[in-house]
Amino acid sequence: MARFFVAIETPPAVAASLLRALPDHRGIRPVPPGQLHLTLRFLGDQDEAGAARIGHALAGVTSPAPTLQVSGVGRFRGRQGAILWAGLAPDPALLSLFDEIGHVLAEIGIAPEGRRFHPHLTVARCRPTVPDAVLRDWLAAQHDLTMPPWVADRFVLFESLLSLHGARHVPHATYRLARGAG
Repeated sequence: MARFFVAIETPPAVAASLLRALPDHRGIRPVPPGQLHLTLRFLGDQDEAGAARIGHALAGVTSPAPTLQVSGVGRFRGRQGAILWAGLAPDPALLSLFDEIGHVLAEIGIAPEGRRFHPHLTVARCRPTVPDAVLRDWLAAQHDLTMPPWVADRFVLFESLLSLHGARHVPHATYRLARGAG
């Protein structure tokens, strides 16, 4: 069994800019630049047949390509530290894509996502030893962060391979979205 998720990749220039904006502290682990993405749906462990069913269902998605733009930052707190993220400006085409993916997955028996969709790009994971003042200062300094928009003309079904060195995300299938249709 392998772990799968559906996501939109972040352009390399946007990823590089976001990672450069992070505070320099040894307890802050930036996401590898090539793995910075917007998760549209986490699917968990799937066998080959399940992955094939998911891949076939996603091929039926017809939503237009959303325009994404970084807008602000935030953090999620947890028992094992914090997650730093960059938010994304609201876009009706992104919500349409999210909803349609949920619909085609529900048609093959995958239950809807239980959490509210909060479009964001995880940029770093922080150990509990990172002083809260470092994180608060970063949040304050980057509060109004924006970057040029980009058109996300595809989404990807990724397989997540876990190891002692962290996760490696391997594209399983790529799906094109129509530009200018929204």
